[in-house]
Amino acid sequence: MADAQLLCPGCGGALTSAGYTERCKACDGAWIGEDALVGILQERASTRVFLPWQPREAKPGEGGRACAVCKQPLAPVALGTIALDRCAEHGVWFDAKELAALLAEAKQFATDPQDRNNDGVVDEKDERGSFLDALARLFKR
Repeated sequence: MADAQLLCPGCGGALTSAGYTERCKACDGAWIGEDALVGILQERASTRVFLPWQPREAKPGEGGRACAVCKQPLAPVALGTIALDRCAEHGVWFDAKELAALLAEAKQFATDPQDRNNDGVVDEKDERGSFLDALARLFKR
């Protein structure tokens, strides 16, 4: 992710790179860039996904979490039934077991309606293009 040491938004410990995520060994949380999250969910759902971020009220004692990259306050959001914390520019924070819970819901995320043809079916050409677009975003520098 970034060259500087990223710190855990949950406990303040150091994050270590683990594939497309940055993991905290102390609290088992994960920091994931939104492009990587979309790619992971698309792979899991075997289709293009749309992430319907919903604002939510922070849980008691949850405030004060900061983005691992820019250190600005994270916004409390929900994605499906999972309560998360998000920096719209840099990524999403997952407390322990939240990523696994979100992956279990991956197929629930509707395919972007703009990618459907007139009969409501995802166009195969668009599906290949969206996959290639997601890969290009994952590997850009």
